[in-house]
Amino acid sequence: MPYRLSVLLSSLALAVAFAAIGWNLYMQVEQCFEIEIANNSTRFQNVYAVLNEALAQHAQALAYSIAANTEVQRMFVEAGEAIRIKRERNGNNDNDDSSRARQTFRKQMEGQWNELRTRHEVRHLQFLLPDGTSFLRMDAPTRFGDVSTAVRPMLADIVQDHGPRSGFEIEHTYAGILGMAMASHPMPDGGERPVGIVEVGFGMSELLNRLDKQLDTGIALLLDNKRVSGVMLKDYRPTIETRQNFILAASRPEAGDWLKSGLLSASENLPQNHLFAWKGRHFQLVAFALNDYRSQAAPQARPLGTVLIWRDMTDRIKHLEKDRSAVINNTLPAWVFAQFFLFVLLYLLRREWKRQLKQGTAAFENLLQHNALLLDTAANGICGVDRNGCITFINRAALAMHGFRLEEVMGRKPYELFYHHGPDGYQDSEKNWPFMQTVDDGKPREAEVWLSRRDGSCFLAKVAVTPIFEQEQRNGAVIVFHDITEQRNRQEALLRLATTDSLTGASNRRHFLDQLDAELARQRRHGGQTSILMTDLDFFKHINDEYGHATGDAVLSHFVHIVRQTVRRSDIIGRLGGEEFAILLPGDGTKGARELAERLRRAFESNPVKVDNIDITCTVSIGISDLRADDMTADAPLRRADEALYAAKEAGRNRTVLYDPAWQWTQPRPWDEIAEQAPLRFAPLLQEEE
Repeated sequence: MPYRLSVLLSSLALAVAFAAIGWNLYMQVEQCFEIEIANNSTRFQNVYAVLNEALAQHAQALAYSIAANTEVQRMFVEAGEAIRIKRERNGNNDNDDSSRARQTFRKQMEGQWNELRTRHEVRHLQFLLPDGTSFLRMDAPTRFGDVSTAVRPMLADIVQDHGPRSGFEIEHTYAGILGMAMASHPMPDGGERPVGIVEVGFGMSELLNRLDKQLDTGIALLLDNKRVSGVMLKDYRPTIETRQNFILAASRPEAGDWLKSGLLSASENLPQNHLFAWKGRHFQLVAFALNDYRSQAAPQARPLGTVLIWRDMTDRIKHLEKDRSAVINNTLPAWVFAQFFLFVLLYLLRREWKRQLKQGTAAFENLLQHNALLLDTAANGICGVDRNGCITFINRAALAMHGFRLEEVMGRKPYELFYHHGPDGYQDSEKNWPFMQTVDDGKPREAEVWLSRRDGSCFLAKVAVTPIFEQEQRNGAVIVFHDITEQRNRQEALLRLATTDSLTGASNRRHFLDQLDAELARQRRHGGQTSILMTDLDFFKHINDEYGHATGDAVLSHFVHIVRQTVRRSDIIGRLGGEEFAILLPGDGTKGARELAERLRRAFESNPVKVDNIDITCTVSIGISDLRADDMTADAPLRRADEALYAAKEAGRNRTVLYDPAWQWTQPRPWDEIAEQAPLRFAPLLQEEE
């Protein structure tokens, strides 16, 4: 081949090669930027969804805690009675009773309302009657008496089935995340009747500000004009309104400017993820549907509005332009340089080509390192798996949560490292884990699962799994998770607060009666034997009068301590009121119950409590009865045990007595003398549990 032709072909091949290298590097820069934009969108939506759900659960827990308060239940009963009187009189305005009940209700809740606003950022607290009629809004005291079940599906559902609810919904004076719980009042027959609904709502501005700080992004919530105008009162609607939307809340002011200028327009094509320029700055905007309670229950329903999340990408765009220029500026001189040396020596051309190839590889590795840095700065754990379920990437947060090093997990299956057992030791199959199901069917999933650490300990995590598609083919999945153990512990603490006596730690009256009803139902289904002890501390009033109530409280706590040392862990102790306690003994007949009661009596008598260097000796009287198949409510076994307790006191106290069906009382018993008050004997105490 002629030299000139060889040189020409070599030059042409070299030019083509350098053009291909430059184009490949250029496309790699673009692809990495697109991946970054897509990952930002996924992360924004996942973080918003997780915090939104956590806030909804917190609102529901607060509503349940308030509804479980016996003082709130009592005020609901009084409010209901006042409204009933008003309706019987066919009055359109408040009568004296209903107005007085509302003022009393508001005055009693004022302190707790202030604490909820300052400590929990609560901005809406409403009390409604069981039929959905608004009785009192703490945030809008002059607005009451309306019934909005026709336009509020969440309120209509709780009115219908009395179950707790949470979610995003628009109310007459509030729009945001709400938690609702039904308050019930015990009936004389052992059942309960609903007396009112507690509704708690959080301020959305505070949530958006926290998200702004966490994601370093602006965030705004837009509500559809028609949906807002059809429910909210005019004085309480958001102040910023555009042609199609209300701006409910925004962490930064840009959103209002964009909407008013027409730069952004409401669209039903959600979600959206795109870049745009504004006043010399570049922004990434992520828009997705703001689903309320109705659209969550019916996905085909029109969303309530739109969530806008935006980030200033000006510096990143400048960096992208530099990367593009670097690819062009490095490729062209390299080609000219290579062409010059091609005419001198083919060997130099070969060396130059290798140098340029190495330089291009270094630029590509720098881009990969930049993406890895973004991955490692995420607060949530992020892990990627291929189509075989093996780990392809994992960030520092995930490694820190599990206690592994990077080289120990790459290429291995998460199931072998992180998911192999829960706190109870139960080991589920790999195919049942959410990330493997997503790898198999390509569907995104969210779940709460137990994850394990390297040392064998476990923690509860909220997991979101998103499939990875490359060229319309499933190529693995991305797993985003965070530790929710502390959140779950707070929820359990609220449950303990609602079911235990704050002084002694025993079950409170309501919870004990629930356990007794459950044991009666179990015994009717499966048979067996169960006993109940009714105890009363002898001459306890004398201790309070002589030593003070603080000493009396110490004696009560000491008694519960002795009981816990005496009974089994499966036995249940409850404080029914004052110095009166009941102990449920599942699986024990009256013989075993009597032996246990006698041990308890002797232990309490022989172990005085020391208060201020004074030994306070107290005794206990105990009545014993069994649970029978024909007991339809908790009143029957409690009454028999109470009769046995009365017999123990009549016989001189400090003794145990087993109920005898053949007893014939020769004098009126205390409960016979106050028969009209008997239904109140087993009513919950009207005391607030701290």
